[in-house]
Amino acid sequence: GSRSDAQVEGHSSGGVGAGSHRICPEGRAWMASFQPNVRAKGSTQGPASGEHGGAAAGHSIGAAGETRLLELIEEGHEHTRKAEYAAALEKWQQACVIREQILGAEHPDTARLLNAIGNAHNKLGQDRQALEFYERALSVREKALGASHPEVARSLNNCGIVKHKLGHYNEALSYHKRALKITETNKTLGPDHPDAARTLCDLGDVYDDAAEFNEALSCYRQALTVQQKALGNGHPDIARALVGIGNVHMHTANYQRGKDCYEKGLAIQERTLGRTHPATAMTLTNCGLAYVRLGEAKKAVEMHKRALDMQRTAFGDSHQDLARTMSHLGQAYEANGELDKALETHKAAYSIREQTVGLEHADTAYTLGRLGAVCCRRGDLNKAMEYYSLAAAISEKSLGASHLGTAIATHNLAGVLQRLGENEMALRHLDQIVEKLEALQGEGHQLFLEHARESATRCKQAVESQKSIFDARASDLQDAQYGLSLA
Repeated sequence: GSRSDAQVEGHSSGGVGAGSHRICPEGRAWMASFQPNVRAKGSTQGPASGEHGGAAAGHSIGAAGETRLLELIEEGHEHTRKAEYAAALEKWQQACVIREQILGAEHPDTARLLNAIGNAHNKLGQDRQALEFYERALSVREKALGASHPEVARSLNNCGIVKHKLGHYNEALSYHKRALKITETNKTLGPDHPDAARTLCDLGDVYDDAAEFNEALSCYRQALTVQQKALGNGHPDIARALVGIGNVHMHTANYQRGKDCYEKGLAIQERTLGRTHPATAMTLTNCGLAYVRLGEAKKAVEMHKRALDMQRTAFGDSHQDLARTMSHLGQAYEANGELDKALETHKAAYSIREQTVGLEHADTAYTLGRLGAVCCRRGDLNKAMEYYSLAAAISEKSLGASHLGTAIATHNLAGVLQRLGENEMALRHLDQIVEKLEALQGEGHQLFLEHARESATRCKQAVESQKSIFDARASDLQDAQYGLSLA
């Protein structure tokens, strides 16, 4: 079954026990995101919970101090169970000070509290602070326990999850692969342990966002097999794998299969976690995305609104999860033709992302792209170009010039440039996209490459047609001038 320390240690921002699901990733689900001229688009995961770790023998500060330490740890657990992550963070920070006084900064039990603090930061959407504490916990564990200890594997996974959220996919894969090797070769864990399944889900998440869909699906299915054997069909970790499989189906335009997987995961979460849990809200908003793709935008709007109410209860009004759900709600409004509501909702999502992840994050770029899409539909092409230009620049800076999300953002920019008559500038952008994608192997890259090539061909034809018209007009002008000079 699951780990005994599953209250503080673990995986995924959704908070499903020691392993959660993620929402349908943004900025990259290409089937419905690039605009215009081609078919139009669409937490991460973060480490979840874990460990008790009472005071061990060491430098005593008295029985009262040790008693207070245990009280603070348990109070942090209680706040976490209620999704009160800011309060949990405060308790664990206080506990960590006492624990360092008792055991020192390099003790494994101190690492547990460092990890707990990292989890709280992660739940609050504070990725860089989370990574700082996860890396400190990893360093302590490697020194104190050895490089192949299961707790080292858990720290590696936590670091990998945050690296993934920050868009550093290769580093994330490296962390998760190291963790999986430790787990699979450990005599007390092995390849059929739930920890191995959780790491496989983490790997699947990264492969999915890197558009390597076959690899992602393989990881999720392996995880599901392990979970069903070890945990049974009703455990929350089963939902995590099902949602991962659903994400891959969504990203490969198998919307009905994606919806089916989401709804199975949602049913498990509602039974085991409750209908108001943040992880349940994430899967509910995933279901809403699927309904939009299947042409049922009104039903999707209601789902997203329910999810928002649940998330506001858990997190307040300025958490990353709210921004994602608002983004999905905005897309549902777009699909329903309610463009004013869509614009207002995307602006609200942008405001939260500006506060929580900053202006140079890929999620912020994604929201700018959605704002550009709405402006295109409203006929405000200059404003759309402004949004798309910012989205493309931020995507390139945060994800890299060769990332599929950057290609989509740049493709959107090229589309609006064409509509503004700037065909040569648009063609330069499209040629750059084709050149970058031709060097990549992911299935999503190859699928989008075909669309980019088609767009580039049409744009080139428009440039040549425009040039022919210009040449003809120039010739007519020269003839008129020549006739005038003879007169």
